[in-house]
Amino acid sequence: MGVTFSTISVLVPTRGRVARLATMRASFYATAHEGAELIFRVDEDDRETQSYLIECRERMVVGPRFHGYRSMGTFFNELALETNGDVLMCGNDDMVFMTDSWPQILLREANRFPDGVFNLGVATHNEDHFPFSVTSRAVMDRLGFLWDPRIFWGDIYLRDLMEAFGRCRRVPAVEILHEWQGHTPDPEFGVPDDIYERDPGYWIDTHAPIVAEAVEKLRGMVIA
Repeated sequence: MGVTFSTISVLVPTRGRVARLATMRASFYATAHEGAELIFRVDEDDRETQSYLIECRERMVVGPRFHGYRSMGTFFNELALETNGDVLMCGNDDMVFMTDSWPQILLREANRFPDGVFNLGVATHNEDHFPFSVTSRAVMDRLGFLWDPRIFWGDIYLRDLMEAFGRCRRVPAVEILHEWQGHTPDPEFGVPDDIYERDPGYWIDTHAPIVAEAVEKLRGMVIA
């Protein structure tokens, strides 16, 4: 039996970019209206961001730095456990919501898949993958996590996982700008390009088997 989806939780790991948070939050509250909530993940040594979010009365999870950007999957998993929504969006602090009532548009699409097996994308500058993956809590419950902690590029993981079921859908009516041009590399833990982008063995030996494992876990959920 399927479910009806009613709330999207937007999960936002952030560190040291209060100005971008202000822009993102303003766009969220100007467009969401209902059917969505925000929650933030902040490093325990980032007092400025914590103070800002407390002042704004936003929900947040505070925890260790771990491995910085390489721990993004851990941050999303922590956030997902603390949310109320039955649909989960992997967000960023540099996203800008452009479409009025976007939660209702995405929820209508999600409800086309009452078994919860889906990954919804939106219209952004980046047409190659789904930078703000939208999937269901039911998937997280079945897998035991939202983002497999063994995976670095979780958006590609979720895309490949749902493409195995023909359930990876872009929703062009929803536009979210991704202002990544202002991103600066993590000074302590850089993105491991040599491992994840330039080594074809990673995709064959690590990525593909992990996706295949998740496909088997989800197979029994799918309602034809």
